[in-house]
Amino acid sequence: MMHKVLLVDDVKLLLEIQKKYLASSMVHVLTAGDGAEALDVARREFPDLIIMDRYMPRMDGVTCCAALKEDPKLKHIPVIMVSNAAKPADLDEYNRAGCSDYLSKPLDGKVFLETIKKFLPAIERRSFRVPLHAEVRLTHNGATFQGRSEDIALNGIYVATGVLIPMGEELSFSFVLPGSDSSMEVRGRVAWINRTGSGGESGYKPGFGIEFLEITGQGIPFLRKGELKDFIFRHAGNAIKDHAEC
Repeated sequence: MMHKVLLVDDVKLLLEIQKKYLASSMVHVLTAGDGAEALDVARREFPDLIIMDRYMPRMDGVTCCAALKEDPKLKHIPVIMVSNAAKPADLDEYNRAGCSDYLSKPLDGKVFLETIKKFLPAIERRSFRVPLHAEVRLTHNGATFQGRSEDIALNGIYVATGVLIPMGEELSFSFVLPGSDSSMEVRGRVAWINRTGSGGESGYKPGFGIEFLEITGQGIPFLRKGELKDFIFRHAGNAIKDHAEC
């Protein structure tokens, strides 16, 4: 079963940053713009974890946390409070409201995920990968060659090929996801190289891992990335149960 994480903040940019930190984890992300909305979402969706800003209009984070802890059906949900550098008095207030932990702004991605992992061990600090065996057309410095993917994540793909490109070099490439009507065209960067052959790093054939930089082909990039995300989560299979979690 996929875990649900509720992010609560009145600043949409901060919500997007937190969602980006969670993009590699198998979790279903819910959002709310203030404490009152967070209560409505929590009562409807029963999230497994709530990450909430301290200062918001209508209902602030502390008031909302206290209300959650007064509800018998919601009081078990861990709440992580997010605020500017907290003073001892602030921490006492969070504890009295029933918060399980807190994070300081500006948020650090590594600390953010490590804190969440205390409550949801399935949170991934690395990209979640699934097998993908598809032909990949790669172009580098005007030359085009073929490769074959072995697996894919939200932020990258591994391509088996005899043509090796130096680490850090940018290239463009395209491939078709199973079930898709059009190719995914991407600009990327070589993130790591495997020259050892079968039985080498992670058992991959010779080739390299490519970090996604930009979706450049036809279609709206946001929707194409959503298509990729759907493919990964749909094909995660039993790994989602062990790894747990959108």
